[in-house]
Amino acid sequence: MSEWLYQIRIKTSEVLSADLRGARAMALSQAVLKIAEQNGMQLVCTFDAFREYCEEAERNDIAQYHLYDWTKATIENPEKKAKHLKSFAFYLGNEQVYSKAHAGIVEKSLKNLGEAMHLIEINVIDSNPANNPQPPS
Repeated sequence: MSEWLYQIRIKTSEVLSADLRGARAMALSQAVLKIAEQNGMQLVCTFDAFREYCEEAERNDIAQYHLYDWTKATIENPEKKAKHLKSFAFYLGNEQVYSKAHAGIVEKSLKNLGEAMHLIEINVIDSNPANNPQPPS
């Protein structure tokens, strides 16, 4: 049996999202970023990651970026853009997935913030393909 890896994802309010992506002036933004820093992680907005992927593909050979069309359509769709602007993932260095123990520490720290109004969801996602939607072919 293989050991699955994990990722922490959060869904935020529009207000928290804007602050995390900009000024970082809210106490909650600072607390979330401190949790990331204390665990050697960075917080990545899903929309920003998608946009950067498309920009990289456009600078290079789009044909080599198999998810380009799907990703470009996603960021250009107003409803999906709004959704992904409020979605963030914790990366460990450059790694998008990491040990269950590491994910558990971050999850517990986030839950201890108790900010349900702005920190809408905290999810631990595993890398088991059976539990996750697969990229389009």
